[in-house]
Amino acid sequence: LAMPVELDKGEEATRGISFPFIAIIVLLLIAAGIASSVDTREELVPKRKAFPEFPMSIEGWKGRQASMSTEVVSTLKLTDYILARYSKDAEAPVNFYAAYYESQRKGASPHSPRVCMPGGGWQISDLSRIRVGELPVNRVIIKKGSRRQLVYYWFQQRGRMIANEYFMKWYLFKDAVLLNRTDGALVRVTTMVSSKENIKDADSRLIGFTRLLLPVLPSYIPE
Repeated sequence: LAMPVELDKGEEATRGISFPFIAIIVLLLIAAGIASSVDTREELVPKRKAFPEFPMSIEGWKGRQASMSTEVVSTLKLTDYILARYSKDAEAPVNFYAAYYESQRKGASPHSPRVCMPGGGWQISDLSRIRVGELPVNRVIIKKGSRRQLVYYWFQQRGRMIANEYFMKWYLFKDAVLLNRTDGALVRVTTMVSSKENIKDADSRLIGFTRLLLPVLPSYIPE
């Protein structure tokens, strides 16, 4: 019979720690070091136009800006925003909202519309992801009794347009390290779905309006 081999305590401890465990610890230490160095650097904040200058006439759509209360703006911790209602001929209006953050280092970042949209009796009835040309957007239908609204939203940050919130967080970390930038925005467009139209009509309206927005946005949300 093979005799058991007695190991000293140091050898037992070494064999008890697996390589993956050691690798995870090393990666966590590296990530902590990177995060610490990022927080101490002066962040790059690109020049941009302010949203009060945003055009209120876009290819026949006429807009009117509104404002949020000081308490709401303070809670959102945003740098700049636009909240405007655009109308065109017999079309149902489109509400346009964008919240810009010059820095997202210290907890200031766009609130997920999935959390914010339900409220006041409105509930999410459908959520999917579609493309408007090359732009990925989250497409949401919210309902309140017999009333419906269609919502598109995406994150526009440092030259990227992203629908996936987890990817957005990854690129935020990556760009903080490599570019020393964390600026970016949430962009949202919304329209009511009237009782005289179907959801495809509302989709067509938002798709058309979104395509008109895209060339204008980079002056206000830097690439």
